[in-house]
Amino acid sequence: MSIRIIDIDLVDDGPVRIDEEVEPTPFDSPDSDPVEVLSARVRGEASRGERGVDLEAALNAHVRLQCSRCLEPVDVDLDSEFSLTVVASDVEPPLGEEAEMDLGAAELFVAPDGRALLADIAAEQVALNLPLKPICRPDCRGLCPTCGANRNLLECGCAEREIDPRLAPLLDLKKKRSERS
Repeated sequence: MSIRIIDIDLVDDGPVRIDEEVEPTPFDSPDSDPVEVLSARVRGEASRGERGVDLEAALNAHVRLQCSRCLEPVDVDLDSEFSLTVVASDVEPPLGEEAEMDLGAAELFVAPDGRALLADIAAEQVALNLPLKPICRPDCRGLCPTCGANRNLLECGCAEREIDPRLAPLLDLKKKRSERS
């Protein structure tokens, strides 16, 4: 059975298996760069819970981001397991001590009209699992601050910047600290 929408009113007591290739709802990264999701799959089970539908699932996604050092495209695989409670938009989350214990077991996903798109859930999970500073490779040399050339591809020949004489004492301090370590 194919399930692309989780309808709170239609999920019975028995678990509903989910194994879907989805196209997550488009969104931008925290740096306002668009996130290109090349593929995403959600696998898991949905079952009736106390406040809505409990979803125990795993996300496997392949996304294309921009290297934070050289700005070249970098492909990243995201794998995560998650637990959500899909609730109708009119359900109020519990307050106080009970809320801390309850939300520790499962996060809430508010579904307008009691229906949650699997694409929206996948987009949220992709966004939560994006690396903060993706890099194309561990030894990425980045861009030249003078001419902007990609240092991974060519040596630009720009001279290293001279240090502002007002900051020279800080450089000396940094050198002394590194010698102690």
